[in-house]
Amino acid sequence: MGLEVRAGFQLAQSRQQSVDVVVVGAGIGGLAAAAVLARSGRKVLVLESHDRPGGCMTSWVRKPRDRKRVARRFVFDAGVQDISGLGPGRPLHQLLATIGEEDGLEWLPVHHRYVIDGVTIDMPRDWEALSRLLGDLFAEEAVGIRAVLTEIRQAHDDIYAGMESARFRPVGQLQHAEQAQWISKFARVAQAASQPFAELLQRHLRNPTLLSIFSILSEYVTEDAARLSLADMAPLFGYYTHGGFYPAGGAQRLPDLLSRSIRQNGGAVRLKTTASRFVLRDGQLAGVELATGEIVNAPVVISNAGILASHGSLLGDHDLPPRYRQRLRQMRRGPSAILINFGLDRVPAIPTRVFVQESGLVFGLSNPSVVDPSLAPPGHAALTLLHLLREEDSSEWFGLESPAYENAKETVARRLIAAASRIVPDFERHIVHYEVAAPPTFQHYIRSSNGSIYGAARGQWCPPVRSPVPGLFLAGAGTATGPGVEAVVLSGLHAAHAIMDA
Repeated sequence: MGLEVRAGFQLAQSRQQSVDVVVVGAGIGGLAAAAVLARSGRKVLVLESHDRPGGCMTSWVRKPRDRKRVARRFVFDAGVQDISGLGPGRPLHQLLATIGEEDGLEWLPVHHRYVIDGVTIDMPRDWEALSRLLGDLFAEEAVGIRAVLTEIRQAHDDIYAGMESARFRPVGQLQHAEQAQWISKFARVAQAASQPFAELLQRHLRNPTLLSIFSILSEYVTEDAARLSLADMAPLFGYYTHGGFYPAGGAQRLPDLLSRSIRQNGGAVRLKTTASRFVLRDGQLAGVELATGEIVNAPVVISNAGILASHGSLLGDHDLPPRYRQRLRQMRRGPSAILINFGLDRVPAIPTRVFVQESGLVFGLSNPSVVDPSLAPPGHAALTLLHLLREEDSSEWFGLESPAYENAKETVARRLIAAASRIVPDFERHIVHYEVAAPPTFQHYIRSSNGSIYGAARGQWCPPVRSPVPGLFLAGAGTATGPGVEAVVLSGLHAAHAIMDA
């Protein structure tokens, strides 16, 4: 297979270079914006401190030796293994079509199983089948189920119709008459954004297991479902209209595809390259200074480096509008996680994705080997366990030093392995290798404050892609579009169109 992590062409080794657009951070949002801009003819440079692009959508290879001392090759992912937005009129489909890569990857279907306090449900990838299944399982709540699904589907369809109508641009970027028409036509999108999802459920449903079924997908964007609006949750139910998918060969395939497209269209992706600060001249973004002292001149900068870093260490003392600065100071960080990657000497008899809520413990199991045997040797599997941590719980990990840090990782790993063993029989007996990532791991590799994997917390103001600093645009999970591959792709499309339409 061979994971592609090349940096593309190298710029000349002078101390100053000039491009049209610099993108700081090769997360999916930044790569999406860069790929679209490069396709449009802009000279684009992407800067990434890690040795591969992708942010939370990276993969790596491990070759542990099994009990017979034979080296076995496993492909592990950083956590993103269930991707939506590939249907017509969806952001990822739009991105791939725009750059001419609709057929650039093979997408494998991901099937969901819910395990909630002893109840196991295999979820269909079809809306009508979902309605029938829940109605059969909870017949006494059939009327409420239909009411909830009707409101979710209406919000879901309105949100995506609104995206298409705005041509995947920020609504505020539309011409005045077009913007007014959009606001009038899609008024229900704003209503959905102000309606707490929990209130919708509590108005129609009573069964605690049923309430969990409707909320469990929230772990793809937050550790606290109570923070979410109907507009936050409705797109997640796209998993039951168009399904979720896994890129054959590993999560790294998508960022590699976007990086290749950038290079093929005259741009560059420089890996192991750290941006130290934004360069401003007369209050206008003028480029980026690298840790080496090299200056890259550019009239436009897109930052996929996180909202707080973008307006803090990178921007420095630049004056921001007081209200904007106050909002930044009040932003809460999203959750971090414990991520455990396992190499197993068998393929577990579970679907690609299992959501677990058992005895107060919430985690997800991803088993992509069941659809992609290339990730592990024959008869083996690469399996991932992800357990979200609240902001305050994540912070506690940063006060630990070795050996306390390693001991803490091992303690939480043993607890989660025991929980997984209740879902997958003989799970522990088949582990040939495992490695644990904690909040400091994520902070190190993706440069996120507090190790946050979802950017900013939900249920609060998040900035649009256009910063009040002239020439500075934003992309990624901390922007108004939110976390998740589909959402950060949309942020990248918004940023690219805001630049091209200027």
